[in-house]
Amino acid sequence: MRIKLELKNEGRGNIGKDYRNYFLSFLKTVFTKGNAFDQLYSTKKTKPFVFSFWLGKDFEVKEKIKIGERLSMLFSTGDSFVLTSFYNGVLSIKKQHIEIPFGDSNLKIERITLLPLKRITASKVLCKTVGISVLTNPDASAKDFKKWYIIPTDDLDIFNKALKIRTNQRYRYINGKTKNFDIKLKPLSENEFHIFKSLYKQTSLNSSINETVVKHYGGYLRGFRGVFFLEGAPEILQFVYDYGLGVRTGQGFGMIDIIG
Repeated sequence: MRIKLELKNEGRGNIGKDYRNYFLSFLKTVFTKGNAFDQLYSTKKTKPFVFSFWLGKDFEVKEKIKIGERLSMLFSTGDSFVLTSFYNGVLSIKKQHIEIPFGDSNLKIERITLLPLKRITASKVLCKTVGISVLTNPDASAKDFKKWYIIPTDDLDIFNKALKIRTNQRYRYINGKTKNFDIKLKPLSENEFHIFKSLYKQTSLNSSINETVVKHYGGYLRGFRGVFFLEGAPEILQFVYDYGLGVRTGQGFGMIDIIG
């Protein structure tokens, strides 16, 4: 279940490259309005949602980021309580004409759209990242940046082992059920990727998997963008679609779209 917010930039201002804290602050306001703040933020725990944002077609990245005139945010969850709380929260903000602080600007919610429900019934789906996905390797030290943050092009077998562990950990925590799903990511071959780019006109991607390092809360995270196949039982693929791929989904990482 997904909701799309269309936002208007009132100031045409700038933000720093470590800007995700603005969205996290916005989410806390939303869930306060939607009466779910204590349930979701009273302790540090896995958040049962994922979100992503688009900074506008005319945004520019220099020393700071100049954001566009119109932005958008996608919010996804498989939990009806969380979805209802988010919807009620953003509706309250919109009705009260509350502006959202965002760097040197303020944002206003212009439109709230509940997107069509998507059900996954296949055991193999073609996916594209919406933003950046991040995965950590439980067998590596968090002090080793390149091994702790693992991407599919490092070592696909090790990546998929970590993906299985992290995905099942999140499934158990969010759903309260102990299962052991198999799940694998498979990058597109060179030929498959060229066909994908031709069909979908994805000019921003240079290859199936693209490494990305981003600033986050004063530090850095290593993740990836791209297009790939995910293989697994429909139940776990639905879980990843609803709640995000990898880790830090509640901080704006890991949203994917199913394109085939």
